[in-house]
Amino acid sequence: MCGEGERLVPNPYVTALERLKSRAETAVADTPNMDGPAEAIGDGPAWTGSAARDVHDDYLAPHADPVRSALNRLVEDIENRKSAFEPLVTEGLAEVLRIELEMW
Repeated sequence: MCGEGERLVPNPYVTALERLKSRAETAVADTPNMDGPAEAIGDGPAWTGSAARDVHDDYLAPHADPVRSALNRLVEDIENRKSAFEPLVTEGLAEVLRIELEMW
């Protein structure tokens, strides 16, 4: 699809998705494991008593697995989406794609 004399350049969509993937990987790594706080209920100054147990049972435990699963799938979803785009596009198309990305 490259016309004569048209130079190929990196696809801005792929570049944007690579940046998003990097940010997602950082978010996954920086997100504390929910098992630690949930399992810490018991002895200690912060997580003691029936109120702490109620917070664990009503809020932490039911949401720990869905949150963990969503975070683990995030990077994979971005990588799958990135593979749908051509890595190189013409300079003209790249300019159009950059403008489109700025409008989001």
